Amino acid sequence: MTYPKDTFCRMPFHHINIKNEGKLSACWRYPDRVGDFLTDTLTDTWNGERLRQVRKDLLNGVQHEGCKSCWDLERSGARSLRQSAPMMYNYLNANEVSQYVDEDGYYPIEKLRSIEIRFDNTCNLMCRHCSPTYSSVWEQTVKKDPVLMEQMQKFGTFREFEKHVNLTQEIIDEVVELSPNLQEIMITGGEPLYHEKHYDFLERVTPEAQHITLQYNSNFSTLEYKGKSILDLWRSFRLVSIRVSLDAYPDIYDYVRVRGDLGVAENNIRKAKELSNLDLSATCTTNLLNITRLPQIARYYYDLGVHFHTSLVQFPRALNPKLLPPELKAKATDDWNNFVNGDLSWMRDPDPADENSFDYKQIRRWKMFGDNVINYMNGEDWYEHWQEFIDYTTAQDQHHNTDILDVYPEFKPYWNT
Repeated sequence: MTYPKDTFCRMPFHHINIKNEGKLSACWRYPDRVGDFLTDTLTDTWNGERLRQVRKDLLNGVQHEGCKSCWDLERSGARSLRQSAPMMYNYLNANEVSQYVDEDGYYPIEKLRSIEIRFDNTCNLMCRHCSPTYSSVWEQTVKKDPVLMEQMQKFGTFREFEKHVNLTQEIIDEVVELSPNLQEIMITGGEPLYHEKHYDFLERVTPEAQHITLQYNSNFSTLEYKGKSILDLWRSFRLVSIRVSLDAYPDIYDYVRVRGDLGVAENNIRKAKELSNLDLSATCTTNLLNITRLPQIARYYYDLGVHFHTSLVQFPRALNPKLLPPELKAKATDDWNNFVNGDLSWMRDPDPADENSFDYKQIRRWKMFGDNVINYMNGEDWYEHWQEFIDYTTAQDQHHNTDILDVYPEFKPYWNT
């Protein structure tokens, strides 16, 4: 069977996403819920009415509303998760889907291959592009700061935390039960390396480790917790793919990643790279606080000896790169293009013929991931909403007793508070 190329997506046919606050979602880019882990099992959710509707829409040429993140990316000329999934999960295609899916969107639970799990929002940092949903430090801070709370309520990044809930033991047990069929477990947070349940969970799924790839987003501020070494636990798994959230280079790191220690993260990266089953990259969660410094970040990641990766802050809108003033967009675009396409003789071995070299792979990743966020930024002009960024940032500056213009002088001509 042939499915429409402009809507078909692999994600709801092999993945389920466990978010915070009880939310079960179709993927990590899906902002709505297809189930509630306080009342629904993963098995029931997998063929529940909401997820079946997602499948039916995507199979029938309908742009499902819950998939708005991907539609926004594609409309802006950037590659979406929907479009990237064929490269990430090439074992699943439309022909296989057609063999098992029925007209009501039912799909066998035995085909579930990937789960993203978040134990709760426990985190030791309060990065400026993050929120109370994903950071316990943010949560406690906002509760005590009415100005921050007002801004986060305005832009939807502060939720009703009197309803804050942790992942239930029943759901954790169910993931363990499903692990014989899994090929991938994605572990995020909060900061999972600071969570006791995470270490206990890994010990429980270790019997299935040889066929499971672990994938993390982590700030890499620790490699052990209460005497347990994460490196020792990781050795058993088929592959461990780490995206270290750095989001910056030394000049702006302290401003962007509040409470972070770059030296500690760098040292832990060096230790982890000794593992033979490790695939490590550093990610830049791209937003208005780093889009104008993308070449410096790429160069820093290169000097650190880690692969370059980007993701995008689409929400809240106050941090979306599309808000950047047109003149700064043009400069950021030129700076990036000059970096990627300019003189690369400073690299250690930029031999385009050696596909296995670090340099060759890094250049490819610059063009893939860097170009993607630049294209997204230029996809639409949202400068009319620039004041939202000013208001959102000013509230954080007041709390931290900082001034964004000390770090980003390029914003001064556009800063009218």
